[in-house]
Amino acid sequence: MTIGTIENFLLENGNIKFGKFKLASGKESDYYVDIKSALLNPKFLSEISKKAAPLVTGEKIACVELGAVPLGVGISLETGKDLIILRKEKKEHGLGKDFEGKLDMGETITFVEDVTTTGGSVVRAITKLNEMHVRTDRVIVVVDRKEGAREALEYQGVELVSLVDIDKLR
Repeated sequence: MTIGTIENFLLENGNIKFGKFKLASGKESDYYVDIKSALLNPKFLSEISKKAAPLVTGEKIACVELGAVPLGVGISLETGKDLIILRKEKKEHGLGKDFEGKLDMGETITFVEDVTTTGGSVVRAITKLNEMHVRTDRVIVVVDRKEGAREALEYQGVELVSLVDIDKLR
């Protein structure tokens, strides 16, 4: 069974909400893309992972906790490539890691994201990886809100590939 288009699935399943919302970027918006709950639907996750897998160009896949983790797992399963999960904040207990997974200097990573607005979260993660001498070649995002993420990533020398642009959902 297929989900149809990404746009139709998100619209028909109420994953686009209208009202007043504060986004992770700090911006206020009159709509919210609830992609996290969509990614918890196994059919949607499976199809999105299959669509995104051929776009992965890095040696490994990376994502930032929490929203993109299901997507990262799905794409990792599709490609057979290892997944790295970066924490928003370093753990203060246990091993005190910044990330989960195995990174090697000189590797190239493809990031996956659920939604991008300004790109701030993924740019911070890319900067962290750069400090470890790991290069990011591309960010694959399910929905780009088209509010500066593409430009912020281009400035970092990273390509943004979106499966859906917000203008197809509003």
